[in-house]
This record gives sequence, C-alpha cells and structure tokens, in this order.
Amino acid sequence: MATRYDTLIDINNVQYGISGIDVGNSRVKILHDDVSLSFPYDKDWKRNVQVHFRDHVSKRYLIGLSSVNPKHTTSIIKVLQRITGHQVINVHHLLMQNDKLLKLGSVENAGIDRMLGAIGGMAHTSAPLITIDCGTAVTINGISEDKMFLGGLIFAGISTQLFGLYKQTAGIPEFKFSQPTVSVGLNTQDSVMAGVLSAVTGGIINGIRAIQDHHFGGKSVQVIVTGGEGNAVLDSLLREGIQASYEPHIVTKGILELLAHANPVDIQDGIIAKIRN
Repeated sequence: MATRYDTLIDINNVQYGISGIDVGNSRVKILHDDVSLSFPYDKDWKRNVQVHFRDHVSKRYLIGLSSVNPKHTTSIIKVLQRITGHQVINVHHLLMQNDKLLKLGSVENAGIDRMLGAIGGMAHTSAPLITIDCGTAVTINGISEDKMFLGGLIFAGISTQLFGLYKQTAGIPEFKFSQPTVSVGLNTQDSVMAGVLSAVTGGIINGIRAIQDHHFGGKSVQVIVTGGEGNAVLDSLLREGIQASYEPHIVTKGILELLAHANPVDIQDGIIAKIRN
C-alpha cells in the first residue's frame, strides 16, 4: 500500500525517493520505504552505511540527515557523497522552514532529535501528546494540540546510568542492561538492574505528570515511547494507567515527514555541498 514515504521528489528532472538517517549518540539509524537499519559505531559502521546505499537499494534517494553527534556527521556525509546518485540534505534547514508540522515557540536550543521525534510522533497520533525517547539520554517532550513544541525534561538513560555506576564506584562491575526479574535484588547485579530501571521509569512517570500538570491542566494525553531502551519501561507506564505505546522509528519518520512536505526551494537550499576529502 502506498504511503507518503513512497514520495518521489524531482530535482533537476531526476526523481529521488526519500530516506532518513539519524546520527545518534551511540548508533546510526536508517529508514526508507519498508527498510529500517541500525548500526552501532563499531569499526564497520561507515562501510555498512556505504554498502547499503551502494549495493542494496534500487533507486536514487534524497537522504535527510539529522545528527546529535558532531564527531560522526562529516564522516557520514563523506561516505554518502562518495556513492553515485544520491543527494544529502540538511534536515535542520527544512525544520526551520516548516512550522506547519511543528511550531517551536519560545523553546531554545532543543535537540534536533527531540523535535523530529515530535513530528514523527504526530504521524502516529494527533496532538496533544508526549514523546519519550529512551536512549543514551531520556528525553520527555510535550506537544500541544496546535503542534507547539513545549519542551520537557532530559536525564541519563539506563545504559548511561549503568556506565556511570561502573566508572564512579569501586564495587560495581560493568553490566549490560537486562530486564530485571525482581523489584528488590538480593545480589549486586539484580539490585543494580532493579534500581536503574526504577530510577528511569520513576523519572519518566514524574516527567509525564509534570508536563500534564504544567501544560494540559492535569489531563492525560497520549504518550509515545521510542528508543532502544523504550520497551524496558513501557510495561511500568501501562501499569500506572498511562496511555502509552511503543513506536521504534519516530525520529527517522520525522525526517521523512519533513522531506515529504518540503517545498522545492527549501530542498534545493538544504542540499549539502560536496565535502572535499
């Protein structure tokens, strides 16, 4: 079934499909058509991106690029620009030119991932809503009925808290997160898993309540959870009576929404010029 993500965009009489790339803190995520990929920043990540767009796609793409990771931004642009046929576009430029999808109001210096998540969230459910991105950091963001970005809260995510405990304490080893089977641990690992999950879910629940009280008169609004650690907190939210659902790709879907609704002039202005090696 055709969707807006099948949009074809004409640039100088050449048609391009649309693709979104989110360069995050710990991994790079790709979305186009029915393809979603996620690569951690290991020794092969640039090659994996290159091979996908060089060998595993059947059309040219206008690739909307969003990044919260300056270290890897130039690298991925160079990788994509070495592949014949695709164009790379600065998504931040499109966002600043389109307040029909999201109004920024008086919020200052919000991360591009938070704003794109708001746009992608509204592709799933109408505003008002709250988005929660559970990654390296947890961000909780409010969006009003008239699509105004209301800001929110930011704190350390599950893996970040685990790493902090490992680095800052002598008695806690390095753990990878696993869903706890107990709420109160009888050994160090179980105690850490239960404690970190409790801290993050408690912070999220308090953040949701704060946004609802501050912006929505205490009224419950739909909550969309995303991010690699989002499923770990979803059950806790549902048990609290919070209207929450999990959608894994709202940031990259926000990129596709911007591309699908952009006007030709803004597309031309946003295409990133060739970076010299």
